[in-house]
Amino acid sequence: MIATPIVKHFLNTTRSRTSTLLIRTFIPSIVTTMPPKDKYTDPELRDEVKEEIHQGDKGGAPGQWSARKAQMMASEYKKRGGGYTTDKKDQDESQEHLSKWGEEEWQTKDGSANAKNEDGTQQRYLPKKAWENMSEQEKKETDDKKQAESKEGKQHVENTDKAKESRKQANEEEDESYAKKKAEEKKEDGEEEEAQAGDKRTRSSKPVSPSKKQKQNDGAAKDTSSPSKSKSDQKNDDSKDTKSSSKDQQSTSDSKSKDPPGKPASTDRLPEKDQEVYWRTLGNWTKGTVVEVAYSEKEVDGKKVKASEEDPRIVLKSDSSGKIAVHKPDAVYFE
Repeated sequence: MIATPIVKHFLNTTRSRTSTLLIRTFIPSIVTTMPPKDKYTDPELRDEVKEEIHQGDKGGAPGQWSARKAQMMASEYKKRGGGYTTDKKDQDESQEHLSKWGEEEWQTKDGSANAKNEDGTQQRYLPKKAWENMSEQEKKETDDKKQAESKEGKQHVENTDKAKESRKQANEEEDESYAKKKAEEKKEDGEEEEAQAGDKRTRSSKPVSPSKKQKQNDGAAKDTSSPSKSKSDQKNDDSKDTKSSSKDQQSTSDSKSKDPPGKPASTDRLPEKDQEVYWRTLGNWTKGTVVEVAYSEKEVDGKKVKASEEDPRIVLKSDSSGKIAVHKPDAVYFE
């Protein structure tokens, strides 16, 4: 294991056997899940930002790491001009879901990035847009519920009905906003590729020298003399094209439907293994099947997934791409 600044800090400030056991248990997972340094265009800037966020008090106590601090680090790194060697268009579904989540502004009802109180209780932590959809009384009700039950030792405390509705609405708005952003990026990429293709066409339209023209004519003569496809081969190709086109049209029709294809799952209503379900990917519906429902932390498709009995995760497989995705219950729909 590499002795990162985080590891050194813990090893220098803790001595008890219990603390050492905790370090050996949790620090390796932090190290192994951090992206490799060759992913960043400016690793030194990234390390500088990471140390500032780690020692700051936003998103958690100074010297302690958290998911919120990881989000802040990524955002600050980009603000200072840092980039990534992996293009966003090369991300898979689960990475896109994480990117979207990282762009949401999560906070308490008072706008704080730190949800933990001094007495150990937890405040309700939701996206900023979800809070904006609630009245002051509704905010107080869901926050009081979280603090009261976390005081009893509960880790996962269910939202009030209004908070659930606000969270769902915020997710839909965020999905739509994220889809528009991705569409604009795709359009810009397409225009750039088209411009590059135009340059290639311009270069290829230059006059061909007599010697090259003669070689091209010789090649064309050879192609003409070769036997053409048989009628049966042509018929088979046409049949394949028809089937492929039909399948693509059906898939597009299903994915672009705006109406939810069923009811959302919940901790009380979870789908079975191999059951047909739907979830949103960049504003469209993705059809697939349930691989499993995870109730504890485990590795899925090379990535660590946090889950518990109170807060399970649904592991999914896309019918169209065959890729694996992991979502919370309320993001998965089925009959």
